[in-house]
Amino acid sequence: MDKSANLKDLGLTLEELYNNDYQINIHLSDKPYAFHIILKDRIGQIDCKISSFGANLWTRTEKGKNYLKYSRLQDLQSALKRAIRNKVDTEGDISFSKTEDICQI
Repeated sequence: MDKSANLKDLGLTLEELYNNDYQINIHLSDKPYAFHIILKDRIGQIDCKISSFGANLWTRTEKGKNYLKYSRLQDLQSALKRAIRNKVDTEGDISFSKTEDICQI
């Protein structure tokens, strides 16, 4: 699994993420579990949820709370990092990976 500090380095687009072609996972260097990013729910509603069963975490970004779509990959990345820093007790580095295993919880 390739990890990157920047979403753009994963070679994916917002369209691919919102079409559920790929999903983003967030990894922290000081935590053993991954966080799954869900940008569209089971019924197709735009969302931005961060979840991890191992971390017992489920939260939304600000745009996710209002069911708004991100228009730039950089904006999505900033919102994800901000949400993780606010909700997880971590001093670790944040990295991202992409997967074709789509979770829509």
